[in-house]
Amino acid sequence: MKKALFLSVLYFVLLPLFGQEQEVTFSEEFKNENEGKVTIEINEVQELTHVLMAMTTVGSNDSNMINHDNEYYKKLISRFSPFRGHKAVNIVDSLLKESVIYYILLSSNATGFKFEGKNITKTNIYTFPAKAVGTTQITEDPILKYQKEFENFAYVSRFREFFAEQDTLYDKIKSDYEKYADIDKQKNWLEKKFKYNINSYRVLTSPLIGGINATITFEDNNFKETLLYLPIITRKHELPEDINKVMNSRVIFTEIDHNYVGPMSERHRENIDTIFNNRSFWVNSSNKSTMHYPNPIKVFDEYMTWGLFILYVSDTFPNNQELIDYVVDHVDNKMISKGFPKARDFNQELFRLYKRNLDMPMEQLYKGILEWSATQR
Repeated sequence: MKKALFLSVLYFVLLPLFGQEQEVTFSEEFKNENEGKVTIEINEVQELTHVLMAMTTVGSNDSNMINHDNEYYKKLISRFSPFRGHKAVNIVDSLLKESVIYYILLSSNATGFKFEGKNITKTNIYTFPAKAVGTTQITEDPILKYQKEFENFAYVSRFREFFAEQDTLYDKIKSDYEKYADIDKQKNWLEKKFKYNINSYRVLTSPLIGGINATITFEDNNFKETLLYLPIITRKHELPEDINKVMNSRVIFTEIDHNYVGPMSERHRENIDTIFNNRSFWVNSSNKSTMHYPNPIKVFDEYMTWGLFILYVSDTFPNNQELIDYVVDHVDNKMISKGFPKARDFNQELFRLYKRNLDMPMEQLYKGILEWSATQR
């Protein structure tokens, strides 16, 4: 069994996340059911952890961690406020006060569980998938550690009834993903370029997910599955439909492509470490978010994952120059605002190299952009 995990947050990024192996079991039945599929889910136990985090003082004050800007949040606050003093809420609050990383440690480990009546039980697919994020490590699955408290909160607050009442909303969230996300297109483009196939994609979303987004790829029994922890699809009514669709794709693409860029970058690590060791050139360290990219390969991967989105859009919408220009400006400005001052030059050169030969192997594109990067001072 192998795995790779990456975490992105709107105001910072941590890569890679999990430094330990974890158990994953993909049975033949599981493989047959999921081969070639992209599924969109709101996981019930995971949503319980989101609700618990939303009820904490940390979650109430952090609108980036918990999305406060929708009717769903207002509805659950009204519904669950009488239970703010519950032991489960206090436990989760203390964990989040210790580290915001517990947002991932709680929600990601919940992926391995389901409800059976009043009880939270293992799915026996994912077993303790989130053991460490950066320097924060745990030795016990928090879902199991606090299982009785979580089960009691769900029972006394009638959480499962609340969850069942949201079927119409959850169905719309899923249909919005099918309409706007274009995950199949992104997957096919990346697999063609990187010659690296992933058998199944599973999007785990929630109206409560804010700026903390993550992707994990597991491998077992000759089967790879990527989990994507992502916010719901959003639309800005002042923007045309094509731009709305592409901007939602961007959020997803710059998560998905870590699963392809990461393995490729490892093959070029020695070269990347040499070139991008000139940190003051590639990173604006006065931007606090850059502290989460502490080494050269993490810096390069961030440049590359965002730059590739421009190439994807140019291939997918070759006759829509206005859209391509919009995406180029968006990616350049976003990266610079995140503390990557050479993003515009990097993306321009990456695009130039790519346009010379749209069918060039990714190894060749890597070689070209690294040769160019080595000349920059």
